[in-house]
Amino acid sequence: MSSSLGSSTFQARPVEVSSRDRVRRWVRRAHLTNYLFILPALAVYLLYVAFPVWRILYDSLSDWSGWSEKDRQFIGLANYVELFTDDKWFLAAVKHNMIWFVVSVGATLFIGFVTAYMLNQKLRFRDAYRASIFLPLTTSAVVVAFAWNYFYQPNFGVLNSILGPLGLEQQFLGDYRTALYWIILASIWHTAGFSMVIYLAGLQTVPGDLIDAALVDGATVLQRIWYVIIPMLWPSTAALLILGAIGSVRTFEYVFILTRGGPYHATDVIAITIFQAAFQNQRQGYASAVSVVLLFFALIITAIQLRMYKGAHQT
Repeated sequence: MSSSLGSSTFQARPVEVSSRDRVRRWVRRAHLTNYLFILPALAVYLLYVAFPVWRILYDSLSDWSGWSEKDRQFIGLANYVELFTDDKWFLAAVKHNMIWFVVSVGATLFIGFVTAYMLNQKLRFRDAYRASIFLPLTTSAVVVAFAWNYFYQPNFGVLNSILGPLGLEQQFLGDYRTALYWIILASIWHTAGFSMVIYLAGLQTVPGDLIDAALVDGATVLQRIWYVIIPMLWPSTAALLILGAIGSVRTFEYVFILTRGGPYHATDVIAITIFQAAFQNQRQGYASAVSVVLLFFALIITAIQLRMYKGAHQT
C-alpha cells in the first residue's frame, strides 16, 4: 500500500501549453517557412547583384589590370580623383549621356504620344499601323545598329544613294559635330514604339466624360489634349521618363557598333568609357570606378523619378 501511495504521489503530470505558447510556436514555424521560400531568391540576389556590386567597389580602390591578383595595388580614391580632375573625356561622356537623355527621351515621348493619340481614333487598318510602329522594338539594339550602320555608309549607304543625286551627301558618322545625333536618331526609331504602346494603354484610362465635358464647353482639339488628356497621362509619362533616363545612362550598343566613341571621342558615353578602360587600356580598377559613378548616377535618377512617379499617382 505504501508503494502504491508513493507512485501516486510522484506521478508526473502532463504539461499544459497555453494558447499564447501555441501562437508563438506557430509564428516561428511560419517565419521559418517564409525564409525557406525566399532563400532561393536571396541566394540569386547575393550572387548576381550584391557580390558584383561589392567587387566593383573593391576593385575601384585599386590599380589593377584585371589579369592577376598579384598585380593589384591598393590606391584608395586615386581613381576617382583622376576621373573628375584629369580625365576630360569622361566629363565629355557625361555630357553626351545628358544630351542623349534630353534628345532621345524628349523625341520618343513626343512621337509616342502623337502616334498613340492618332491611332486611338477609329481608323481603317489601325491595328496594322500600330504593329508597324511597334515592329522595330521586337529586334535587338545590335541588329538595329548594324542596319543603320549600312544606311549611314558614306559611299554605298542607302541614305547617300538617295541624297547623292541631289547633291546633299552627308558624312553621317564621320562629322564630329553631328555624329551623336545620327546615332540618337537610330535609337529613337528603335524605341518610339514602346512609348506609343504605353500611351495607348494610358489613353484607355482617360474618362470619356471629361473629354465630352470639354467638348461641350467649346474646347478645341489642342485644348482638350493640353488641359485634359496630357495631365491624365502623367503617370504614363513619369514611367517613361524613369525608363528613358536609365536607358540613356546605360546606352552602349548603338555607339559601340556605329562609331565606338569616335570620331575623336565625339560620341563617347559612359559605358564606352568603361569598355575602353577595362578591355583596351587594361585598367580594370579605373573601369570599376567609372562603373561606380555610373551606378551612382542611375540611383539618383531613379530616386528622383520614382518620387515623381509616386506624386503622379497621388494626384
